[in-house]
Amino acid sequence: MGFTTEQEDELWIRWRRGESSRLIGRALRCHPSSVRAFLARSGGVRPTPRRRSVRHLTATEREEVSRGIAAGLSARAIAALIGRSASTVSREIPVTVAVTRAVAAEAAAWDRGRRPKPSRLASNPALLADVRGRLEEDWSPEQIAAWLRREHPTDPTRWVSHETIYRTIYLAGRRELGARAARHLRSGRSVRHPRRVRDSHGRGRLRNMVSIRDRPAVVTERSEVGHWEGDLVMGKRPSAVATLVERSTRYVRIVPLPHGYKADAVRRAIADDLAQLPPSMRRSLTWDRGREMAEHQQLAARLGLDVYFCDPRSPWQRGSNETRIGFYASTSAKAQTFERSRCGISTTSPDASTPGPAASSAGQPRTTGSGHTSAPHPSRKRIPHRTLRSSGRRS
Repeated sequence: MGFTTEQEDELWIRWRRGESSRLIGRALRCHPSSVRAFLARSGGVRPTPRRRSVRHLTATEREEVSRGIAAGLSARAIAALIGRSASTVSREIPVTVAVTRAVAAEAAAWDRGRRPKPSRLASNPALLADVRGRLEEDWSPEQIAAWLRREHPTDPTRWVSHETIYRTIYLAGRRELGARAARHLRSGRSVRHPRRVRDSHGRGRLRNMVSIRDRPAVVTERSEVGHWEGDLVMGKRPSAVATLVERSTRYVRIVPLPHGYKADAVRRAIADDLAQLPPSMRRSLTWDRGREMAEHQQLAARLGLDVYFCDPRSPWQRGSNETRIGFYASTSAKAQTFERSRCGISTTSPDASTPGPAASSAGQPRTTGSGHTSAPHPSRKRIPHRTLRSSGRRS
């Protein structure tokens, strides 16, 4: 199904607003598959609209040039009539004479204007090789951009922004990184989704939440052991596991959820798991606003810890869990750990037998809270694994 210009504008506005293809299709009176097919052509990124430069002749001016040629007027005379320079008109006359009609000349000029500037990656083979190599190792575009600046601090030609990498991956006209480059991203999506989501209407909102901004300074500074960050990681529904990362040591605990991921099941599983630790090792828990933590007050009462929640749509505020679990879920060896946990086998960090800093995940740089990126170990080889993904349910 083809869309009119007005429909395309409305589609992009609604997509940017965070509406689903189903809601967009309902508004445009078309099937959601038509919306998805339209978005897939450009990777979910709205193409930059073409605009005519003020220095170029308009269709009306070309019609005047055509009439002037038919009347036998000179280039200077025609230029005076339309208010343009004589040189501009003299360059247009051979084109208009060649195609004989102003309408055809306008179409030819618009078509000649399609001169896309080569992208930064396409025009720099060395930079392209660096980006492609790191992307094939499943580095994120942000990590690649930071690594390039650190490796080539005095050579700006070897720098590229993470947004340029994303656009090269998603835009249909750019294939420098390969047609399936999107599978190396954390999300694995072939269509880019907007960050902004629809405002909540209050359904599923948790009660009596304590903001992450009220956490004590010792939690933020990572100067005390026993403060955890948690999240729900989804597999093939209804399978899921709860993941816990200790902020100071980066120690990982993976909690199986054999009875589902509803609030009561998650609360019981986490409580039973953390109850195995001494009280000094379970002081606080930070979670996002997922509904699986609806019984956070009962959990806090049983374990004697404080539960804090991230700001709306800000899961990055518990970055230790986001980064660590993202790495584990994308490597083959770690994925086996997730699979064992999903089957009901309790698992702790596979990188260490005792609580302590877990080793950097295979082949990946480690991004710290300050934004610096450390180099990966050269002997570690990454094998992509896409079985599990982080829960996208946010209130």
